[in-house]
Amino acid sequence: MKVKLVAQLRFLISLFELLFGELPEIPSSPLGDILVLLNTIVLSFLSVLYFYQMLLSIFSVVVRAKKYPETDVLPTYTFVTCARNEETVIAQLITTIRALDYPQDKINIHVVADNCTDNTAIIAAQLKAKVFTRNDVTKVGKSYALEYYFNEQKRVVPPQDFAGYLVIDTDNVLDPKFLKEVNKVYQATNAKVVATYRASTNGGESLWAFGTGYSFLRECCLMHKGREVLGLSSYVSGTGFFISYQKMKEVDGWHHHLLIEDIEFSSAHVLHKGMTHYAHNAIFYDEQAAKFKSSWHQRMRWVKGLFQVSRSYSWPLFKSIFARKRTLKERFSAYEAFLFATPFPAYIIWWFILYGLASGVNLALTGDVHYFVQTYLFTLFDFLLGFYLFTTIMSLLISFSNWKRIKMHPLKKITLPFVAFFFLLTYVPMLLIAPFIKVTWRPVKHYGLKKPL
Repeated sequence: MKVKLVAQLRFLISLFELLFGELPEIPSSPLGDILVLLNTIVLSFLSVLYFYQMLLSIFSVVVRAKKYPETDVLPTYTFVTCARNEETVIAQLITTIRALDYPQDKINIHVVADNCTDNTAIIAAQLKAKVFTRNDVTKVGKSYALEYYFNEQKRVVPPQDFAGYLVIDTDNVLDPKFLKEVNKVYQATNAKVVATYRASTNGGESLWAFGTGYSFLRECCLMHKGREVLGLSSYVSGTGFFISYQKMKEVDGWHHHLLIEDIEFSSAHVLHKGMTHYAHNAIFYDEQAAKFKSSWHQRMRWVKGLFQVSRSYSWPLFKSIFARKRTLKERFSAYEAFLFATPFPAYIIWWFILYGLASGVNLALTGDVHYFVQTYLFTLFDFLLGFYLFTTIMSLLISFSNWKRIKMHPLKKITLPFVAFFFLLTYVPMLLIAPFIKVTWRPVKHYGLKKPL
């Protein structure tokens, strides 16, 4: 079998050949043929799995966000934040909640002072927030603080018009219409879970802040926006999400303690045929880790958590795609949740390593350097160049379609997308080592706004 034929089956056209001209056909060995065929099958399979995301991204850019009607029904909501030594930003958070365009007598602010050794609890109490003090050094992290808080809420009889809880982080800054927009979705759909639009206060501060911030923007404007229009489920991501009182009663509190408890919660929600709505105009901003060390520790926790979620949820989610008594939309939501909960990016990296090692063995046996270059190295080149172009184009689409919502210098909105690829490359070592190392939750230091948004 000619290498050229197999390459055409996979790519139709090579990016390398497009740039540098067509390559001549090279005689192959039986092992070489097998490796190229396996590579074709693996990459084609992964391309088919994720192709819908490209279509959904394009659809999300061109379609208008789903609009929900105005409503005069204004129920009571509770904002809950888990704070560990957040005296630098807790006042900023409470102030932004008090500035919401929503009746203040319909808003409760609850702060879980989780193992605090600073003035977080004192400042929150002075600003009329209700403080729940938790001291437990054996169960560390936001998930355990949420479990403690919701267990405390079981003892409370809420007002008759109580809608539910908005889970936020201490570094969040809310748009004045944030709660009204969430309420529109809740009133129109009786939503049990609502994700909101997440932007950054400091996205232009560094490559690390930009990369993380644009990852969240991609979820919102290239994925969630289209899902809501199509009636598909989204998922919650860390902070800024609504959980109804009805939902918390159904699940009897918070029981998700993997390193990415938000994705664990979303996976469990989909398994039980739950729908997560999305409020595109409920905008909030949060502070991203700007230094490499802080960003590395934070994202390593996310990657390790992904492997944890995969062990617990990938197979149940896969089975739920084909389960009886599910609608087509429920099946597709399960499919999306399965992809999101499964570390396929790690599988791609591992595949290229295995393919490279096997190609090296073939090189040792045949001594044909040209064949090694034209099969393995050019395939790797095509993949990396294609991924670079994809991330750059997607990042530019995010910039131009969300220009006013992105708070950074206009020049950075145009130039930083060209280096987004290099931020994503730093995930490669994380994906390789995360399954084999111990990762624990670490608090991320927040500094607050340096100037008004």
